[in-house]
Amino acid sequence: MKKQILSLVAVLVLGSSACMAQNPQRDGRDRRGGMMERMKTELSLSDEQVAQMKEIFSEMRPQQQGERPTREQMQKRREEMTAKIKKVLTEEQYAKYEKMRKERRPNRPQNGEGQK
Repeated sequence: MKKQILSLVAVLVLGSSACMAQNPQRDGRDRRGGMMERMKTELSLSDEQVAQMKEIFSEMRPQQQGERPTREQMQKRREEMTAKIKKVLTEEQYAKYEKMRKERRPNRPQNGEGQK
């Protein structure tokens, strides 16, 4: 009986320590907020540009209800988002934005590249 209780306590301690060791920054809202701050700093965005970029990114987030969009629908939404971002940013800011985006996801195909 003592071995069972001791084993149960050991499992609970290990499980709880694993939960506490998880990074609290994994919440999507924290990452997006950090990304926007980084963009504001590195791209020298004005407050108005930040507000416009937040609006663009919020439009891109999938809706919680209904069916998931198809790959083609997502590609179209990405292209629309890119066009809107180009209107908000200067040419220099957009070039820096593209560089940041590629550095953030170096092995991921962009804009349908690598898809058959």
